[in-house]
Amino acid sequence: MEDRKIPPEEKVKEAILKVLKSRLKVESQEELANLTLRLLKKEEKNYTLSPTRVKRIALLIPEVEVKAKTKKTIKMQKIDKCPICESEVEELKAKNLLNKEIVIGYRCTKCGYQSDLEAFMPMRYAFLLKSAKLKV
Repeated sequence: MEDRKIPPEEKVKEAILKVLKSRLKVESQEELANLTLRLLKKEEKNYTLSPTRVKRIALLIPEVEVKAKTKKTIKMQKIDKCPICESEVEELKAKNLLNKEIVIGYRCTKCGYQSDLEAFMPMRYAFLLKSAKLKV
């Protein structure tokens, strides 16, 4: 059995862009990982690639927009890291009727992800080529 190989980040970026230029939008990180890996395997059949790595690399590409579809959670939760890119989040605050500051949600300092206190758990990611949005 031959050893698996991890493709360099630059090759993965190029492959993600090629996939999105041909598709414009991909509806899940698993689908993007499969399409990207299929493209990379044309060059080296032993390459391997996880959906999580594809998402993290896609977040680094300025031409790619990553959108998260979320689900509601029952209890209020505090988050320390962005559920999309794992960067720091800042609290969104407002004053209540008693003039006390309360947390009403969270915003990522890197990717701009925002949530209220209930809907912040990502269920599915969508990947779009930003230039494709301009043509629509």
